[in-house]
Amino acid sequence: MKASSMSRSRYLFAALILILAGGALVNGGAALAKAHAQSHPDLSGVWTVFYHDRPGGRFGAPAEPDLSRQGRKIVDDFAATHDLTKYEPGAYCVPGGMPTVMFGLGGYPIEIIQQPKRITILAEIDMQLRRIYMDGRGHPKGFPHTRGGHSIAHWEGKTLVVDTALIKAWPTERWPHSDKTHVVEHISLKKTDALKDVKLRRGLTRKDLGDEVMEDVVTVTDPVMYKGPQTVKVYFRRLPDKEFLEYDCAEGNWWSLIEATAKK
Repeated sequence: MKASSMSRSRYLFAALILILAGGALVNGGAALAKAHAQSHPDLSGVWTVFYHDRPGGRFGAPAEPDLSRQGRKIVDDFAATHDLTKYEPGAYCVPGGMPTVMFGLGGYPIEIIQQPKRITILAEIDMQLRRIYMDGRGHPKGFPHTRGGHSIAHWEGKTLVVDTALIKAWPTERWPHSDKTHVVEHISLKKTDALKDVKLRRGLTRKDLGDEVMEDVVTVTDPVMYKGPQTVKVYFRRLPDKEFLEYDCAEGNWWSLIEATAKK
């Protein structure tokens, strides 16, 4: 064989080895990423609250937090100057925001979309949206306070720890809070058989819960409004339909307005 042919053969052989090695690396990397994703619990799906350990609130919400003296004054002063009985926030499409969006008000479900670097939670009620970032970022500076706040998270074993800050102040019932409020959630899957102290509402059986449920331990701190940390343990069950309806709050109010002003 001529030298040039031997060199060409060696080149082609080396190129083939590199291609095969590259394919192995790609496949191995994909397998590693898949294994890493599978090492965490799969929270994806549509969930609805079936129990929480702080009964007594309106619309099935947990009982109101223990307010500090300053917090009680803020709430009472606002109630004294605003008609809260006539103007219900929900009737005017004001979203609950954090933390109440995770309390399952009225039985409305949530949907969790799980990705390696972000978890997205869609709530049917008021079509609320939570983006939970898992790429190592912190809470941004100069970011506006919103009803849902800004959420970051990380895994601690099989528990998702979510940290939410930058929540807009809310001076009325259903968990009033200042703009200093801070929410930490510990979210994990639990075997249904292990839920010994959970009481089910009428018409719901343990068979309806499936083999596992989702537990969200929500701890809310607010140095302005609360006497101390306020914790609620919330349990969700997966819904088999895996979808929910569009929540259209404002359109009815809009139609009522234009019908009232329509030319007769």
